[in-house]
Amino acid sequence: MSVPAIRTDSDIDQRVADAEARAAVMWNNEAIAFADLPDRIARTDRRALRDRLLAGYAEALDALEPLYRERLAAWLADGVPQPTEGDPSAMAEQMEPFALLSETWYFAALRRYLALVDIEQGDATIGDLWHVLRGGAWEHWFGARETREAIVATGREELPVADVTGWRAARRMLAGTPEPGEGVVAAAVRQVYGLLVGSPEWLGAELRVAEHEVVPFVDFAAFARLADIRRAFAALLFEQRLYDDPDAGVARAYYAGITGHMLGVQVPEAAYLHAIPRPWASLEELRTAVLAGDLLEVLEGRFGASWWREAAARDLVASVRQASGVDDALARLGYDALDWRPVLRQIRTRLIGEMSGYGGPNITTRAGTRKV
Repeated sequence: MSVPAIRTDSDIDQRVADAEARAAVMWNNEAIAFADLPDRIARTDRRALRDRLLAGYAEALDALEPLYRERLAAWLADGVPQPTEGDPSAMAEQMEPFALLSETWYFAALRRYLALVDIEQGDATIGDLWHVLRGGAWEHWFGARETREAIVATGREELPVADVTGWRAARRMLAGTPEPGEGVVAAAVRQVYGLLVGSPEWLGAELRVAEHEVVPFVDFAAFARLADIRRAFAALLFEQRLYDDPDAGVARAYYAGITGHMLGVQVPEAAYLHAIPRPWASLEELRTAVLAGDLLEVLEGRFGASWWREAAARDLVASVRQASGVDDALARLGYDALDWRPVLRQIRTRLIGEMSGYGGPNITTRAGTRKV
């Protein structure tokens, strides 16, 4: 069934973009651009300084809120915006078991990583999570030359391989640049290549990381992937309530509550509208993540863990890329509908404590510690 396109207002969108581009936070006589603040917070080692920078970020968000609210009003001018593809309520219901089943593993990993920077989970902020997810301990693996050679060896010769450093930059480069107006299928294909950064086989064979160093990074990459999906799920739940009840006070509190609950950290209320760049972006992100997991499941099942080396695997990827939509892509993979279970399996088998043969560690959850 076709639905009306989401209403957009190019004037307000441009004014929001211009305001964000001009906004800055003064820090020790330095003007830090608004767009650069999350990365700057992530790269700040001292917790007290991270907290101060995060407070400045929240103040900038509060200053931009009138424009964000004007943009929200434009979205709601013709009623609740409808996605061009997918059902938000059905997706939220479908992903609820994923969120519940992944909670133990997520919070166990979150506590482990926060402990490395001497932070208790209950005291952590989103700035602390950004700091953890930066993955600074592994930056040296992804130097410009090593990453360039690994990407070319993966068969991504069509990509403009620039000098990149860091695991996130490598993941973006492997995925490639988004095309204007690309749909979920194209985004999922790109994400499958980006996920190679967390593949033990790719890290060992193409990036030539020592075997004993692979396991810790694979665990980290799986944790980062799970955090991204849980954040997107929280955003979907928030969007569902936001469009039905756009009252600022209610929306701010619900955003901070649901996102903080899903990620296990304190989140500034002021980010509630900045977190939604366009209507139902969270729905697109979740559909992309699940379709990418389904595609990866088929690729590894048919062609092995080093699937990117097989010509037949590349042909399958190209076939999926040409699909007319998500349903067509799923049919080419042998699925009747989007299935989150492969994503859960992929994450679970790569998290330390869940990997086969690792042993029986203590798993810590919000309810306490137990032996597995």
